[in-house]
Amino acid sequence: MNKEVNETAKMPMTVWVLGAVSFFSNSAAVVITALTPEFIIHVLGSTAAVLGYIRGFSEALSYLVKLFSGVISDWMGKRKILILWGYLCAAFAKPMFALSQGLGLYVSAQLLERVTNGLRDTPRDALIADCTPKELKGAAYGIRQTGAFTGSLIGSIACFFVLANFKGSSADSIRLVYLLASIPIFIAVALIYFGIKEPKIIGLQKRRGFPIRKSDIKELGGRFWFYMLVCFIFMCARYSEAFLALRAKELHLELKFIPLVLALMYFFNALTSRIVGSWSDRRDRKVFLAFGFCMMLLSCAVLALAKEIWHVLFGVAIYGIHYGATQGTFFAMVSDYAPPQIKGTSIGIFNLVCCFGMCISNALTGNLWTIYDAEVAFSVNALITLIATICVMFIRPSHNKEALKKVEK
Repeated sequence: MNKEVNETAKMPMTVWVLGAVSFFSNSAAVVITALTPEFIIHVLGSTAAVLGYIRGFSEALSYLVKLFSGVISDWMGKRKILILWGYLCAAFAKPMFALSQGLGLYVSAQLLERVTNGLRDTPRDALIADCTPKELKGAAYGIRQTGAFTGSLIGSIACFFVLANFKGSSADSIRLVYLLASIPIFIAVALIYFGIKEPKIIGLQKRRGFPIRKSDIKELGGRFWFYMLVCFIFMCARYSEAFLALRAKELHLELKFIPLVLALMYFFNALTSRIVGSWSDRRDRKVFLAFGFCMMLLSCAVLALAKEIWHVLFGVAIYGIHYGATQGTFFAMVSDYAPPQIKGTSIGIFNLVCCFGMCISNALTGNLWTIYDAEVAFSVNALITLIATICVMFIRPSHNKEALKKVEK
């Protein structure tokens, strides 16, 4: 018991600051996700397939940028400058959503918002790995994820109150929420600028020459690449949360209550991520990964069979548990496999894998939804998740983790 208290006391201040940054950032970002289906389909007059392509391509672009931002941060030997610029640019993307009268400007705003997300996320997660002791990494990522999910929860509730009390049309109320979303992003920028100091890490200096080296890729090893394969299969099933909002709207839930649907998901996200983050430091991480995959499978099944709104809410809650169990675990496992000098690069590779997977997932989900229906879309995602869950059982721990266990014994 005392050991756990001491470990918590040693958590670097940078981790707590980044948790607060994620809180404010996600409180703004959640309104984009919550209101995207309504805005694209009913305000701009498009379809679920277009929604899938926009979310899929923008998420893919975000993950692609995450690869290069990780590599560049390793090459520069600096993380903070990329994190700062990423959040600052995101603050200027929000008003573009409000000003959109057609798909052109909306897509441009979506791409800018996701590109800046990619610019900051990998250096941020690498910075956590840089400054956190090995025995606290799962807990550190759990804190960051909890801050993000709690911010999304509060942002969803705030969005509900704005929509419920604004007397204008639904289109005008959505535009107002988009404008207000810039405020917490600027708070996040101030926290980064004044609250974060980069640690000096051995093996992380400015590197000369081309930033990705063949020797770095070989050093990651076969176990890392099999883990990437499992992640890719799973990401081919992980659709955007916007489809949760669309499913609720399809079963006749009023627009003002849509943010509360995502609030429910983020509540279970926050509840699960902190617990799993701490536990995964003391147990085999792949057990928690398998648990999260099983929750995703169950969520897809429930959403496919949903006939009433409470069925959707149940499926959304399970989706939240899946997200909380997997997201921090994903990054902690990548950190386990990665040598110190290429942590940013390895996280970037993971994000590239997610890029291709989520592009496939969102495009597939949107097209199946438009051509057939929601039942078929969620059923296909459930099948893909089942394949990924089986593959998790064959993941082997990193050599670094095995060596650490021998030392402890």
